[in-house]
Amino acid sequence: MTDMDRLVVDGWGKHIGIENSQIVVKARKEGGGYSVIHRCPPSNLRQLIISGKGSISTSAIESLASNGTDIILIDWRGNVKARVSPPIMRTVNTRRKQYLAYHQTTGAYLAREFVHCKMRNQIAVLGTLAKTRKDTHPEISKALKNARNTISISLERIKDTRCESCDQIRSHLLGMEGNAAASYWAVIQDMIGDEFEFQGRSGRYASDPLNAMLNYGYAVLESEAWRAIHYAGLDPYGGFLHVDRPGRPSMVLDLMEEFRQQVIDKTIFTFFSRNQVKPRQFTVEDGVCVMDDKPRKLLLSTLLSKMEEHTRYKNKKMRWTDLVLTQARKIGKFLRRETKTYKGFWSRW
Repeated sequence: MTDMDRLVVDGWGKHIGIENSQIVVKARKEGGGYSVIHRCPPSNLRQLIISGKGSISTSAIESLASNGTDIILIDWRGNVKARVSPPIMRTVNTRRKQYLAYHQTTGAYLAREFVHCKMRNQIAVLGTLAKTRKDTHPEISKALKNARNTISISLERIKDTRCESCDQIRSHLLGMEGNAAASYWAVIQDMIGDEFEFQGRSGRYASDPLNAMLNYGYAVLESEAWRAIHYAGLDPYGGFLHVDRPGRPSMVLDLMEEFRQQVIDKTIFTFFSRNQVKPRQFTVEDGVCVMDDKPRKLLLSTLLSKMEEHTRYKNKKMRWTDLVLTQARKIGKFLRRETKTYKGFWSRW
């Protein structure tokens, strides 16, 4: 499956290799052996996503890396399990500034901006959902507006937060973020309906179909944010809002906060409102709710297509994938003091 300059290898038994200087994907045949299902020059690919059980040759990895292609492995739970990337693109100066900023007002400012943008986008999504349900589901529309207004009140408090250092303001920011998230997901629970048994965000281990799709969608967004952070020369583990933990890409998670609602949430909510997914398409394995092939492929293809779609931001039309990269580069410029301020992404619609 391809989308522009991305290649998604999904399912079981596929092999990715090199033939005649081209990337070749082969699938097992029922009678034995392999058949070629896709081929392309490695220079055509910006990203390779492997979702399923298969294999890739070292020659293919080397060829893709030399062409600047990201290789992302996503498991059935929606976790990014591994990432192979080309060499770092900038000098160490950006990372030195990034580490210093953590203890300065610069880092605290960024942490506040990430929360501010997340709440702004929550407000926008709830407003859009309320507007589209005004005539068909007036009670739900009213509840969505009330949740939007509740978050708007908290948003005003964000603006008044003094930027001292990350450690000094993090608990305050996360407290307001948590309150906003509670209002956001509570009204989404009313909107989704009882048949999907959604009881709010369950985090890493999905307990219901909506959480299963959200986790998988966020994994796709994470791979996009990883790429952007890498090309901006930032350390993916040196974030400002998210707490440092071994193996936790906190800078990637910070950047993701600006895009979760507009890119992932809105897309997935549309599937449920249009009855494009059914409860029977989900099963519980090892205590975790997982999607079967149909909703997973629908989600993956829709999200990757969306990343290539254009959105209007600051009077410019930009692809979502370019916008994520642009924001990461703006963070780098701000940390290096090449710009006096950083404005995160948020949209009214």
